[in-house]
Amino acid sequence: MTDMGASELRELATRYREGDGVEKDPVKAAELLGKASALGDPQAASSLGYMLMVGEGVPMDMAEAERQLRRAASGGVTAAMCNLGVILSESDPEESLGWFERAADLGNLKAVRNLAASYSSGCGASLDKARAAEYYRRAADMGDVDSMCVLASMLRNGDGVPIDKAGAADLYRRAADLGDPDAQYDLAFMLDSGEGIPQDREEAERLFTLSAKQGDTDACLCIGGILYERGDYAGAEGHFMTAALKGDVKAAYNLGLMYSEGSLGEPDMDKAEEWFESAASEGFAYAQTSLAGILYSRGDVDGAAGWYRKAAEQGEPTAMYNLGAFGVSGMIRMDEREAMDLLVRAASAGVEEARVLLSRITSG
Repeated sequence: MTDMGASELRELATRYREGDGVEKDPVKAAELLGKASALGDPQAASSLGYMLMVGEGVPMDMAEAERQLRRAASGGVTAAMCNLGVILSESDPEESLGWFERAADLGNLKAVRNLAASYSSGCGASLDKARAAEYYRRAADMGDVDSMCVLASMLRNGDGVPIDKAGAADLYRRAADLGDPDAQYDLAFMLDSGEGIPQDREEAERLFTLSAKQGDTDACLCIGGILYERGDYAGAEGHFMTAALKGDVKAAYNLGLMYSEGSLGEPDMDKAEEWFESAASEGFAYAQTSLAGILYSRGDVDGAAGWYRKAAEQGEPTAMYNLGAFGVSGMIRMDEREAMDLLVRAASAGVEEARVLLSRITSG
């Protein structure tokens, strides 16, 4: 091994680092990379610098990492330039930016993305959304899906650049065709509503479905709604269930509605209560109101009042009406002024029952 050249040492180190044909041994890999770096191999210096930077196989040592990365960067290794830029981002933002720019000019995608993020956030560079968009465009043109989506969002919302819905849709399409579920969902949403592009609900449904199959909860919610409106309740249940099990409160609420209304057969109030409670516990006001209704139907007035109050505090009109009605009827202890205020607010929000009750109270 002592007669090995720098490139041979680096190649052997890579095998130990990756476990390629030998037992994985990052400590041995770092030792070999150190020898190769000392012999002037810039790629070895770059790899060793990264390992020192993150503590892979060796104790983390930012000073030595910087020394190794500077050696590699001076040898033209763009990955080292990029990692050196990361190390210097807090201590010397100007030099950090310079290394990112050098690496980007040599085609390093990570450096292009770092420049885009720096100008977009104003961290390490002056805030400049237009310039960030230029770098995101470069990264997108290099095939980076995340950059396609970020730039699409900027164009869609006019975030530091002129609004360009068609341009956003084109970028979402590129990312969607590469299988990105977020892009599939965003493009489907634009197509479904005709947001700045011709409406195409058939294509929107196809994309919602593709995104949902990858587990995107928003897409599951949308395709579930489409299937529900079509009368495919079993299909809707499946998609709502997928999203609900991932914590989507709207999906949990929709499941509660389906079980309570009996769209899947006979109403199942136990299942409905379970899903309403799941969403209500996360603060979803409509679920809180629905759960309160089930509890009231079972004679649990105090439990119902508790959930109505939580929903009423969020301004949910039906909850305000029911809680106010509980108060004026004496079903729960409540100051009369508070009860009347709840009824007035509910009536103002369009709850006809609240208007009728107020009319009876005031006329009496």
